[in-house]
Amino acid sequence: MRDLVPGANGPLPAGPVSVRLAGPFDVCALVTGANGKVAADSDFVFYNQPRAPGVALSGGAVTVDPGRLRLGAERVVIAASPEDGTTPFGRLPALAVTIHNDHDDLIARFAPPPLSRETVVTLVEIYRRGPAWKIRAVGQGYADGLAGLARDFGVDIDDGDQGDQGHQGHQGHQGHQGHQGHQGHQGQGQRRDPPGYPDSTGRGTREGDLTLVLARVVTLTNAERAREGLAPLTVDDRLAAAAEAHSVDMATRGFFAHTSPEGRTVSDRVSALGYRYAQVAENIAAGQSSADEVVTGWMNSPGHRANILIPRLRQIGVGQATGGEYGRYWTQVFGTLL
Repeated sequence: MRDLVPGANGPLPAGPVSVRLAGPFDVCALVTGANGKVAADSDFVFYNQPRAPGVALSGGAVTVDPGRLRLGAERVVIAASPEDGTTPFGRLPALAVTIHNDHDDLIARFAPPPLSRETVVTLVEIYRRGPAWKIRAVGQGYADGLAGLARDFGVDIDDGDQGDQGHQGHQGHQGHQGHQGHQGHQGQGQRRDPPGYPDSTGRGTREGDLTLVLARVVTLTNAERAREGLAPLTVDDRLAAAAEAHSVDMATRGFFAHTSPEGRTVSDRVSALGYRYAQVAENIAAGQSSADEVVTGWMNSPGHRANILIPRLRQIGVGQATGGEYGRYWTQVFGTLL
């Protein structure tokens, strides 16, 4: 049995596995192809539609049998929402996910980072890697509920009048993809002057090199947006300052989450810097050694990829700090001004 942290992954045994979440929560699953989207509404498994090929929902457990998934399925994302549909996670018991094999043996567990105002969270994803299947811990929250989750994964539902604030990634969603060990609780972040912005390899650690690294993250992010026909993002110093400060905070105080120990979110951080936004979103990661590695990790994680490809976004800020158990902490903050 292993304890997972956000972004950590591990192999799955052959046969069905069960992902369980106890407490006042509803669990759901989304079956996606290589593009990170569902092929049809039947790929969304929830209380009113509890079965799809290879996926079954019963109470607070989702059973996934990779060998029985529909043709073209590459990933199953398991998510949760409050049982009453409205109470934010910050007012509910802490989330505790357990993963069991076909013999009901506990093979892994995952405690997502604390959430505050979010009402949907992606817990874990089961995904194909070559001929094998693996599981990755995510822990990414959505402030706009099931409507945001559905939009990101291509499910056609009526999202009513819910706000469009993007989702606050985690989780790093991806959370952190570079490191698979236990989350650190010590280390000193290295501060730098607020960015100018890019070593072309993306591996520099000196002041000038870090500027190159951050600029390369922006360049790679805009290249991904260009592939989808989306407008490029321009660097905003306030978003960059918020991203840098959050990376430093995580490295210095030994936590890895979108919400700080005091409960401050990306919305709070950018607002405090005078950024009046119509939309804001955030990706975090830890342990990656280069700009190329971190952007690849974000693009391989559906929730983080969705943040990068939000059509309405117009600005970006990127921060990195060294220290802590993971060595490097990365933050992307995206925004659109009012």
